[in-house]
Amino acid sequence: MGLFEETITAWGITHEALLDKLAAPVFVKNLNGRYIYANEMAGCMLGRPASEIVGCADHDLFSSEMAVRMLACDDKLVASGNSAACEISLSGRGHDGERCYWLVRQVLRDEHGQIVGLASVATDITDRKRQELELVALKNKFAATLQALPDLMFELDSEGRYLDCHAQQSELLVASPGDLIGKTVHEVLPPDVAAICIRSLGEAMEKGISTGLQFQLDVHDGSRWFELSVARKASAGDHLPHFIVLSRDITDRRNAEHALRESDSLMRAIVDNTPVEYWARDLDGRCIMENALVVEHWGSLLGKRPQDSNVSPDELAVWQYNNRRVYEGEVVEEEVEYEVDGRKRIFNNVVAPIKVDGRTIGIVGFNQDITDRKRNEEEIHRLAFYDSLTHLPNRRLMFDRLEHALIGSARRARHGALLLIDLDNFKFLNDTHGHEVGDQLLIEVAKRLKTCIRQGDTAARLGGDEFVVILEDIDGTGDDANQAELIAGNIQAQLNHPFSLVRGPEGLSIDYHCASSTGIALFDGTTVSAKELLRRADTAMYQAKAAGRNTLRFFDPAMQAAVTHRAALESELRQAIDGQQFHLCFQVQIDESGRPTGSEALLRWEHPTRGTIPPASFIPLAEETGLIVPIGQWVMATACRQLAAWSKKPATAGLTLAVNVSARQFRQAKFTDQLRDILRQTGAPATRLKLELTESMLQEDTEAIIGRMAELKQLGIRFSLDDFGTGYSSLANLKRLPLNQLKIDQSFVRDVLTDPDDAAIAETIVALGKGLGLEVIAEGVETDAQWRLLANVGCRNYQGYLFGRPLPLVEFEQFLQGCDTGANDAMVDIPA
Repeated sequence: MGLFEETITAWGITHEALLDKLAAPVFVKNLNGRYIYANEMAGCMLGRPASEIVGCADHDLFSSEMAVRMLACDDKLVASGNSAACEISLSGRGHDGERCYWLVRQVLRDEHGQIVGLASVATDITDRKRQELELVALKNKFAATLQALPDLMFELDSEGRYLDCHAQQSELLVASPGDLIGKTVHEVLPPDVAAICIRSLGEAMEKGISTGLQFQLDVHDGSRWFELSVARKASAGDHLPHFIVLSRDITDRRNAEHALRESDSLMRAIVDNTPVEYWARDLDGRCIMENALVVEHWGSLLGKRPQDSNVSPDELAVWQYNNRRVYEGEVVEEEVEYEVDGRKRIFNNVVAPIKVDGRTIGIVGFNQDITDRKRNEEEIHRLAFYDSLTHLPNRRLMFDRLEHALIGSARRARHGALLLIDLDNFKFLNDTHGHEVGDQLLIEVAKRLKTCIRQGDTAARLGGDEFVVILEDIDGTGDDANQAELIAGNIQAQLNHPFSLVRGPEGLSIDYHCASSTGIALFDGTTVSAKELLRRADTAMYQAKAAGRNTLRFFDPAMQAAVTHRAALESELRQAIDGQQFHLCFQVQIDESGRPTGSEALLRWEHPTRGTIPPASFIPLAEETGLIVPIGQWVMATACRQLAAWSKKPATAGLTLAVNVSARQFRQAKFTDQLRDILRQTGAPATRLKLELTESMLQEDTEAIIGRMAELKQLGIRFSLDDFGTGYSSLANLKRLPLNQLKIDQSFVRDVLTDPDDAAIAETIVALGKGLGLEVIAEGVETDAQWRLLANVGCRNYQGYLFGRPLPLVEFEQFLQGCDTGANDAMVDIPA
């Protein structure tokens, strides 16, 4: 018999197949810490076949921190011989991220009682942990409300297990909150009281709410009477229901009722002065008693029957039906809306039989005005499930309705669609006109959305400037995409109509034109989660933005493949920074005599498996993700080190080095200090460093850009305006910039021989540079004819394949040596 069979036999289980089919992860390890068994569920939990777990130790399967914790638990378990438990988290083990498990472990003994191994059974507690976090968040949100709540408040599951506890008066608890959490009512309350609690949960499960059940309980402050109010929490998907339980101390009220029974005169006085309507009727329905509040609201009813009052036939029918039930021994409780003093009020009506010696002699009723309480309950519900600004369903309620839409789609075999709508340039509106104007726009957008959708559909605010529309039961005959596109197009058209907004206390009127980008994800009841569907719509929405904004796009697998590729590239780009996968190439720049005056540093990425990745494939992604900042810092430091090395050699001491700087990097508050430190640490001459800025960078926050350039200019650094002619620079701003050089964009150089407009633009830039006292360099010069034309219009500096391609450092320095000996073909004379 092998060790596994011996261990399992010692544990009292003889069939391995039984463990294999258990609906819970099961592990068995020997005393050396090696797993000798794992069932199929254990493999699913760890994301690998169970056969690959056997032979592994904890440090092979879990993080270092988790492995140390589990080893400590094992040592404690073996030392004590008892069972032990611990909580573990596994990242990336589920479609929704991290999963949490509760691991129960116990020792395994042989027939001699010797410990031969350890067994573990895991329980997935991810949903419970998530619910606990949601409850904590909700509690924090309504902390002020909870602090003002005098009742005991609990959260229980359907088995009566305490999940949370809030008590302003802890002396009314039978145990401390810490001792209650995790236990059931049967474990902490007397059997009769526990039965009442379970009964109230059952009523709330069936009706949504349960009120009025009372019980007596011995607490630290003596024997007290309590009244329960239970409400079922809204839940999404297949989660087990939870309940909010309010337990109100009604001891004083019970004592008053007892006093009423002891004294008729006292009862009369209290009935007349109570803020609750109180009345009684005999078996013929005539009113035989009323208090002052009944008379105030309805006039005296003494001697009258319901049909004698000014009520509608429908109200009379309801009264007679309920009274007949009470005469037969029932207690009837209902909420009724009445108009009192011209205002609609909500009353909680309780009608009960009056019995003497077991015989019903009449009925008694209490009508309590609960209008304010109902409004408070509705407000709490609104705060929990609706956006406070637009009053649309919030993210929480949206997911709940989306889950129901998916279930309904599967049940009815009908299609649906999820629309994710993002307002274009909303941040610009906030920045220019203020958040109050932005809030006005969000409110008006919400109003228009509600007019564009059908009855039964849902419009919700996801957050910020993002809205969601859930379309249910659209045609499933192949026209579902057309219907979704039609509705989405109508929404965009409505949002494109101008919005009349008001700014500031002076009431400045603003006509704002709002554009939006919409992503559409269709669903047909197949196994797709609400989160996955929203992710698909989000992917499509970003494709709509990439397509030029103010448009819509459908999700498709190709689109997702592109997103997945982008995510993989981003991850690999982060690894490239630490893995030293970047290097610089250098492209020569020459003057009119053909003499090299410097070079431009160009970034290259050598991927370990993909080879050389062109800058156009990763620079935009680096800009978008912010990775351009650490990449730019590496480029700057590397370039300065090379510039310092050149400065020590007579042949290269006079060369300049141009480095491209991204807008994101240049706008960093510490950019000047960082560059000053790099120059000091590398010993690079600042006067030989040339920063290339793009025209588009100068169009936003021009004053700050000019100030930053002035700081760097004081260090001796030079500036070149890259891609000049493509960014629509203001000439007024251009003359204020401390520039040294204009760079004619290669798009003009490429067609300078065939397009008269490009030739004219190039000549104009040369003339403009001369007028402003700036050097002019043309990039992208590839043919002798291009070079000669540029020379003829007065351009005296050049860069391009005609003179030299971008080269790694060693090859570039060899190229420079060839220039010194006249070996380079690019060293030609300027034409006369």
